[in-house]
Amino acid sequence: MTVPSWGVVGTMDEPPELVAAYAAHHLWSGASAVHIYLDRDNPRTRALLAPLKAVHVTVADKAYWRSEMDIKVPKTHQRRQTLNATHAYNVTDVDYLIHLDADEFVHQVEPLGAELRRLQRMRPGHYLNIPNLERVWLEGEPRDSIFSQNFRLPTKHLKGDFDALVLDGAGLTRFGLTGHSEGKACSPTGYDYVLGIHRPHFDTDRPWTFPGVKRSRSSVILHFDGMTRLHWVYKRLRKAVFRKLQAGQPITEQMQAQIDAIEAAGGDMAAANALHDRIKVHGVLADALRAEDLLLEIPFDVSRGLEALLPQERFDLSATQFDGWLRTEKAEFFRQID
Repeated sequence: MTVPSWGVVGTMDEPPELVAAYAAHHLWSGASAVHIYLDRDNPRTRALLAPLKAVHVTVADKAYWRSEMDIKVPKTHQRRQTLNATHAYNVTDVDYLIHLDADEFVHQVEPLGAELRRLQRMRPGHYLNIPNLERVWLEGEPRDSIFSQNFRLPTKHLKGDFDALVLDGAGLTRFGLTGHSEGKACSPTGYDYVLGIHRPHFDTDRPWTFPGVKRSRSSVILHFDGMTRLHWVYKRLRKAVFRKLQAGQPITEQMQAQIDAIEAAGGDMAAANALHDRIKVHGVLADALRAEDLLLEIPFDVSRGLEALLPQERFDLSATQFDGWLRTEKAEFFRQID
């Protein structure tokens, strides 16, 4: 039995360097296709990706939404994400497709294809749930790059009392993470599935019915959940805006608590930074987390893919460059932040 092919899909409006790193890393890691939907056209992003023939770039502008789906541009990012992912699912030629954000990277201990071959043979319609780790910082660790190698495991599927390993004490994390703990889905193509944010569901009148699932033992998703402190704050502000645009947008209690804390600070960036550090930077807690195998150093190096596939380019992956792009391109989100 041949090894199934796999690919990734994401909807993005991020600095070109991050999008290129995302594409190159996954191709270098074994992906056969990368589908990128640009929320806004970015000529530099398209130029960087042009040499990568397995990368399929779609500019998701008004014309795209009208021609492909006969609708106006959806207001919320999550709606655009799921529709674009399902669009890619229906046109891709890979056997499995993973729906990821721009700050999520597949990391393999065993080649993913080997696990997919076993899954395809034993449970052909099942999807593979790839669990996620979340990037954290260690006290005193330099933060001049958007990438680093320390990650925290969620306690979601573990037995034990882990309350002492959470310092915030105010409901700001869930299972020890500031973001999600559901992982992401690697979905078999060729089925009548709609790709959600975290898992596929059947395209029926009963949308919340799901195919079978197996939890991956070969791979994890490295979720950076904020490439920088500013990016972490921006993601919370964006979520708040989406919830105002569309009532009923799903949100976890800890995410809402983070948003409330940022908004309660009244536009004080120093307070927002302090909130980030309070729950994302580990000092004395680090040793206790390591003792429970909840803090891991992952040998993740995104430069390997970039150097192998785009050797002619020089990439600035610094936090300064990233934050400069954010402040320029997303100024509307920071008008209340000093």
